[in-house]
Amino acid sequence: MRRVSATLFGLTLACLPAGAQTPAAPAAARPVGSFQADRIDDAPLPVTDRVTDDDGTTYLVEFDRLILSLRPDNRFRASVRYRRTLYSRDPRGRDRAAAVQTLSVGGTYLIANGEIRFTPDSTKESRGLQMLAGRVETARRISVPFDYRNGNVERRRTLRLVRQDNIL
Repeated sequence: MRRVSATLFGLTLACLPAGAQTPAAPAAARPVGSFQADRIDDAPLPVTDRVTDDDGTTYLVEFDRLILSLRPDNRFRASVRYRRTLYSRDPRGRDRAAAVQTLSVGGTYLIANGEIRFTPDSTKESRGLQMLAGRVETARRISVPFDYRNGNVERRRTLRLVRQDNIL
């Protein structure tokens, strides 16, 4: 299958082509509930990434929190809290503060052969996003790889989400 990329707030997400369809898993096999990201790769959240691109500009992206709700009707809602700023220091050597930003996306999900595919609803916030594929490791843990672009630097990251029944 051909891979498609979409960029939102500096994140380039590895996606599957729109229209790819798979049958839903039986209800008993679905990881229904609330999930919270606890790691990006091997690092616990919150995670800060600082990179300098080819022209010397340094960027900071601080991933603070991501919550995912999977409902039994194959609907999802994801909310991420982060900061994204150009990195600079004031004359006294202190970092400049950046406002916390949030992004919420809803849509549908399908599970087949241990893979979970998220298709965001068409909204202003989700413009440019297409299907994002991850792995259902257990009914309590999901991993979602994504290509991350910060400035001109690109990286492959994996987001790990763990079921947390007490958050939503």
